Amino acid sequence: MRANSQISVRHQDEGKIAIFDITGYLTDASEAMLTDAYSDSEVQDAEKVLLNFERRSFITSSGFGEIIRLLWKMREKGQVLRVAHPSTQVRNIFNTIGLTQSIGVFESEEEALKDF
Repeated sequence: MRANSQISVRHQDEGKIAIFDITGYLTDASEAMLTDAYSDSEVQDAEKVLLNFERRSFITSSGFGEIIRLLWKMREKGQVLRVAHPSTQVRNIFNTIGLTQSIGVFESEEEALKDF
């Protein structure tokens, strides 16, 4: 059974970085949660967004579609997106579909934050 999705948001660097801590499966059913998290005024004001998958998360094919939609919205605002802690399988999918050309994908949150 798939774990229920949860997204919590925290901020660093005086609000310039919004970190989405994602737990469970990121699917098409997670769209509302991702949209709600992104629409928060503090996130809208952030220059950078980090999707943190440290907490045993997985992304389905429709979840990757949600990330791509988020990336489009962020590009319109001039924001930068990074991903931290993807599983090996998720990292391979990012590489296969070419998302690593648009999104930095890192082993740890610390590495991703240094890359901003």
